[in-house]
Amino acid sequence: MPSRTAQPRQSRSLSGLLLRLTVVFGLLAMASILLPSLGRAGQDWLVARVNGAHLAALALEAAGEDILDPLLQDELLTLAGVELVSLRTPGRSLLPLARYDVAFAIDRMIDLRTLTLPRAIMLSLDLLAVPGSTHVRVVGVSVQDPGTVVDLVMLRAPLVEALRDAAYRIVVTGSLIGLVAATLLFLALQWLLVRPMRALTETIEHFAKDPEGPQRRPAPLRNDEIGRAMAAIGAMQEAIREDLWRKSRLAALGTAVAKVNHDLRGVLATALLVSDRLAASADPKVSAAAETLLGSIERAVALCSRTMEFAREGPPTLAVTRFPLRGLVEECAASARAAAGPEGRAVILAEVAPALTIAADRELLFRVFLNLLRNAIEAGASSITVRAAAEEGGVVVTLADNGPGLPAALADDPFRPFHSGRKGGSGLGLAIARDLVRAHGGDIAVVATGPAGTTFQLALPHEPGGVAEESDAAAEPTQSRLS
Repeated sequence: MPSRTAQPRQSRSLSGLLLRLTVVFGLLAMASILLPSLGRAGQDWLVARVNGAHLAALALEAAGEDILDPLLQDELLTLAGVELVSLRTPGRSLLPLARYDVAFAIDRMIDLRTLTLPRAIMLSLDLLAVPGSTHVRVVGVSVQDPGTVVDLVMLRAPLVEALRDAAYRIVVTGSLIGLVAATLLFLALQWLLVRPMRALTETIEHFAKDPEGPQRRPAPLRNDEIGRAMAAIGAMQEAIREDLWRKSRLAALGTAVAKVNHDLRGVLATALLVSDRLAASADPKVSAAAETLLGSIERAVALCSRTMEFAREGPPTLAVTRFPLRGLVEECAASARAAAGPEGRAVILAEVAPALTIAADRELLFRVFLNLLRNAIEAGASSITVRAAAEEGGVVVTLADNGPGLPAALADDPFRPFHSGRKGGSGLGLAIARDLVRAHGGDIAVVATGPAGTTFQLALPHEPGGVAEESDAAAEPTQSRLS
């Protein structure tokens, strides 16, 4: 049974289609040339007969005394190619010049004075299609004397024969010209279109068989649409290969994390027990430090559990609760400054109404804000402002800093995994933040970045069964300064 991916037959290929189209359009071009040329050839032949008959009548008139000589009349009519001719001029008429003892059966009358090219085409086709050996009457104006009307009768057979010869010459000449033109056109299309398209198709098929293997990237040696398509497909293949390699490494990393997670949770459980004992100390300083340490260890234990959920396919599981957004922002600000150490001194302003509450997974949003604040502090920002307001459809949170802006490597896609703008960064902070925000049904975007700082905007929708609430007394946000 033949494979579905086998090469198409030549009749179904692009080359076969171009060949058929070239033949069809060549025949149409031949018809468009043949018909007008045939009509023009018939007109020219009849005009030549009218001029010859005019000269024959003038010669007979010049003979004078031999006007009644039958032999002379027959010779003149034979030279003119007609059977009868008469001339009419204003105020004067010449006796008809005719063969004696000949009966004329006229089946068609042609007036060259009103014969247009379309009518000449139809006349020529009719004469070629309908056989006959009768006579034709032709009326026209002589070229030698435009004031003279020539009226002649001639056999139909010579006219039909002349039309056949003209058609044969036109067809042969047109066929040779059309064959050469069609061949050149076909070869040009083969070189300019079919050959690069075939190479492009082979590249795509090769990539489909082994996306992660070495690729035969077509070289875009042209600046037209095909060249741009080659460059775009090559860039797309490189991006897909990088994504596949990245996902493969991420899968391996997830397997390793899953193995480490079990042991890490055991270690954290021991640290949690020790922190509980420290929290019960009579020393106020130890007790206060232990409380902070206990919260961090509990959050680390929760992070281990969340890591396994995050490594699974699909969005993380949400534990939705209602909580004040300002308290979360202040807690994230304290954790971010503590994680940055003494070198990360920054003023964080929380312009969030105290009564503004939100229905979301608090731990996941904590990770989102913590990542954004830590990134800003580590980038060198000395001032960060967090604003939040309830709007129709959800809550909009804006984080603006006065740092140096996003690096050029992150300008196009700051949320791309494993792309970090600082040395030693994992490149996962913004990617994880976006995934967690989208798990809530919202989104995050960079609305401004540059030497004056960077601004992130988070749009968090209302959860089913609950909306963001803000009391009238706290409609205006207050400012909390954490330094």
